[in-house]
Amino acid sequence: MPKVTDEYRIAKREEIADAALRAFRRKGFQGASMADIIAESGLSAGAIYGHFASKGDIILDVATRVVGARVDDVQQLMASDPLPPPSHLLRVLMGGMLEDLGDPTILVQLWGEAATDPALRDLAQGVFAQLQGAYRRYISLWHQREHGVSEEEGDAIGAEQVSLFVSGAQGFIVQAALMPDFDRERYLTTLDKYLPR
Repeated sequence: MPKVTDEYRIAKREEIADAALRAFRRKGFQGASMADIIAESGLSAGAIYGHFASKGDIILDVATRVVGARVDDVQQLMASDPLPPPSHLLRVLMGGMLEDLGDPTILVQLWGEAATDPALRDLAQGVFAQLQGAYRRYISLWHQREHGVSEEEGDAIGAEQVSLFVSGAQGFIVQAALMPDFDRERYLTTLDKYLPR
């Protein structure tokens, strides 16, 4: 029997995760069953369960991929010179999220389910912690470079301001998901104008 390569295994997991995302968009996290994901993927049940033990494992994989890509976005921006202001990071993160997920309603569904499902709550908290950490480091570095503060002062400012920027991202996601006339560009431009610099 031919040996399965790591590249094949990774590609197959991504294919399954993409199919799961399509099913989640249509039916929600709770509404979409493993049978729905199997049907959406066009693969056999054995092929799916050979890569993921449960729907929860698929959700975790999707979240890990999306968050990992966003943390990479932050790292790339931190290498920029000059460093864009922290509000610019919202444009990058929201653009990447929408590209990966397609529809922001899937995040609102996840947050809603996380309110009553302890496993999803742990997942959501982990996602927020990773993104907050990356954003906090970015804010700190920006203040160090732009305002000449020490690393310690920059870290304190980052810890203080990070919730404002995360709230800006959450507001974007909720309004983009629920308001058909939401003006994404106007929202981001307003954040550029009023968020701390």
